[in-house]
Amino acid sequence: MTGFAAIRAGVAYGLIGFGFGFVFGVVRTMLVAPAIGAFAAVAIETPLMLAACTPLARWCLRRWSIAAPAAALAMGLAAFAALMVCELLLGLALEQSPPAMLAALALPEGMLGLAGQITFALLPVGFLLAQRRLR
Repeated sequence: MTGFAAIRAGVAYGLIGFGFGFVFGVVRTMLVAPAIGAFAAVAIETPLMLAACTPLARWCLRRWSIAAPAAALAMGLAAFAALMVCELLLGLALEQSPPAMLAALALPEGMLGLAGQITFALLPVGFLLAQRRLR
């Protein structure tokens, strides 16, 4: 594994994960949240999103031969950074100001969504540590 494999894996994981999140987010915002409320919609979306990203994380670990927990953690941090850049760019494209985006994170649904994004970032290292325990 080269030094940049974890970063490349993380950027791919983050970008593809953002794509999944974009689709889930459109459905949540347009269909689910108006019917049941924003927090309940995020509470439904978060585990579904993590379930969709589970095979993606495993694929990225295998594709870039990430076998060390430190490399998996770097992959997750790179994924989180890529995800946050995409979120910022999407917010700007939707004419949201960065202060408004930060303020939205202070809402219960924003905190739950951020917790899901952090969990997304920790999935790769979690898989490797779990694999080691099973051996």
